[in-house]
Amino acid sequence: MGPKPDPVRVTGNIGGLRLPWPALALFAAALLLVLPIWLARMPAMPDYPAHLASFDLLAGGAKSSPLSQYYRVQWAFVPNLASEAIVPCLSHLVGLAQATAIFLSLTVATWVLGAGAVHWALYGRIGTAPLFACFFAYNANFMWGFFNYTFGVGFALFGFAGWIADGNRGRPMHLAGFALATLAIYFCHVFAAATLLVLIACYEVSNCDRPISFRAALTRLANVAVLGAPSALAFVLFKPKGVGGVITFNLLDTIIDRLSAAVQFTFDRPAWLLLAALAALFAVGVWRGKIFVHSRMRFGLIVVAIACILAPEWAMGGWGVDLRLPAVLGTIAFASADFRFERRTEAALLVAALAVAAWSAATLTGNWRYYDRRFAEFRAAAGKIEPGAKLVTVLDGDAMGLASDQPYWHMAEYAIIDRGAFTPLLFTTAGQHVIRLQPAVAGIAAKSAQEGSPPDISELDDLAAGNVTDDKDIREVFPYLIRFQCHYDVAVVVHLGGHRSRVPDMLELRHAGSFFSLYRIRREDCGTQ
Repeated sequence: MGPKPDPVRVTGNIGGLRLPWPALALFAAALLLVLPIWLARMPAMPDYPAHLASFDLLAGGAKSSPLSQYYRVQWAFVPNLASEAIVPCLSHLVGLAQATAIFLSLTVATWVLGAGAVHWALYGRIGTAPLFACFFAYNANFMWGFFNYTFGVGFALFGFAGWIADGNRGRPMHLAGFALATLAIYFCHVFAAATLLVLIACYEVSNCDRPISFRAALTRLANVAVLGAPSALAFVLFKPKGVGGVITFNLLDTIIDRLSAAVQFTFDRPAWLLLAALAALFAVGVWRGKIFVHSRMRFGLIVVAIACILAPEWAMGGWGVDLRLPAVLGTIAFASADFRFERRTEAALLVAALAVAAWSAATLTGNWRYYDRRFAEFRAAAGKIEPGAKLVTVLDGDAMGLASDQPYWHMAEYAIIDRGAFTPLLFTTAGQHVIRLQPAVAGIAAKSAQEGSPPDISELDDLAAGNVTDDKDIREVFPYLIRFQCHYDVAVVVHLGGHRSRVPDMLELRHAGSFFSLYRIRREDCGTQ
């Protein structure tokens, strides 16, 4: 059964180019979903401050004093370079924050429009279905601030659409072009390139004549192998040296995380109702014959769905691998679909999708502006910190209660930009990032993603005393903070509005903010250190 003509035949006119309303709605959704990035200076993505500080160092900050005594730039062919290669260069033209906003805007836009590109490649037009893929642009990966992965996947969607649309993709020059594009996506992020290759491989197998012969499938997969050969060679020659690279699955413990990763309006707030509505629309529509899934995409959807279930939590030294594919599955599912509802029903669905997109953007804007005011308060207070100071972030878990603490994990990294400070949680993992630590501070900073969270205030006494026997986290998560009072100058204690816990005597209050306090750390019992 082939695709039917577009049921929404009314067109709009932009600059003399006549476009169907679904295509115009898709562009409108992209604009709506990009708005929050420009309406909040400092988005509440946990990783955002660390990325921003890295961009500042790459743009020249690492050569300035006092930062040069802490950090250095060491370029390497790591498959995690999208934002590092683009934002610092762009920042010289428009400024650091604006360059980052442009990068994030491109990320969101490519997820939204990339779904439309895949749909167009499959059906030769843009229908209403890919508009419903726009909701997956706000996912756990984006909310965490996994810049390079989300950017890479956005462009992988266009690469996949190009592969489908190119009738000469088997010719040597075309294969070479797609292989180079895949290599570029690989250097954006390794998992983005892997996602692209899996989608292409599944599409090629599904494109074989029925019944599928082993020889025909092998021939098509040989082309996919050619596409991936440069990336595989780069991986072998410049293999990422992920610290703690053991693959860990934790399938049962991460089921909720996997489900909630697909759609989120704000950080750590899954959009369960919207996700359920999207799943119900898709399932019931397919069952009732109102939604047609392209025959060459069905196998790929099954493979990606299985991968969503079985993906490890940790791999190659990176956490959150299990969060990466659920949003991809939702995006590809609606990009592969063709709605066959009555004209009025489909028009109503189009309007409803735009309304929900606007509401999602407004919700995220409100949340980010709330945190933006808090981060601005911290940066104003941090302006009084001595330049070049060493800062350590501490969480008062009892005072914070059930509130998410992750948005504050990297807040101190703003002081790297503003005060030339040192923090132990900047992204400097060997083999994964191009910002590296100077030898003098290499022993007092996190060495891997496993060590990438701040300690609780209740652990400071044991850390100060060097007690590694009573707390497993001190041995495995905070080894670089043992005897921290001998190395750090300022503690940033985040307590929000709850009843504050006891503060160790070595901390001397310097500033009490509305949700955090700054303490000078007395260098006690340090001996000859």
